[in-house]
This record gives sequence, C-alpha cells and structure tokens, in this order.
Amino acid sequence: MESDEEYQGKMASAVLKAIADTSLVEIDGTATAYIRSADACDALITALAVIMEGAPQCRTRKGMKAMAEAAGRNLLTMMREMEKLRAETDANAFAATVIYPS
Repeated sequence: MESDEEYQGKMASAVLKAIADTSLVEIDGTATAYIRSADACDALITALAVIMEGAPQCRTRKGMKAMAEAAGRNLLTMMREMEKLRAETDANAFAATVIYPS
C-alpha cells in the first residue's frame, strides 16, 4: 500500500489535471488552460463538502465544524508554503503562467 503522501500527491495531481482539462480554451490556435480561480475554488469547495459530509467524524454539527476548521488551517498553511517557495525560488508550486485580467 502506498503512503499517505503518495496517495495525496496522486489525488492532487488528478484534481489539478481535471481542472486544467475542463478549463481548456483555444487562444490564437493554441489550447490553453484558462482557469477561472473563483469558479475553480467554488467547485473544489462543493466537492470537499460532499466528501467531508460523509466522513464519520462529521456526523454531528460539532464534528463538522472541527473538520472544516482543520481543513481551513491546512489550506492556509499550504498557501503560505507555496508563497514561501515562490519567494525563495521564483517558481510556482506547479508549472503555470499566471495571466491577470486587465
């Protein structure tokens, strides 16, 4: 059986691939993943709610709140780690070019 880290890495890669594949648009004849961050985040939150609601520890409101708060703390920690990586290496956590709307 694979480690938790390997499993989580595979899962994250599959989710990111699904987002990129769903976001493909053609720009100047080239297929480009144009990821609408707010829509992607809403979809991820919906998927997360479906998965978390079915977890045994979420059978009560107290359990739901505790799990949601833990997920929020983990998200913030990961975002800070990615920010630090970008500042130290000038690289993104995954290969991407950010295009900001004008």
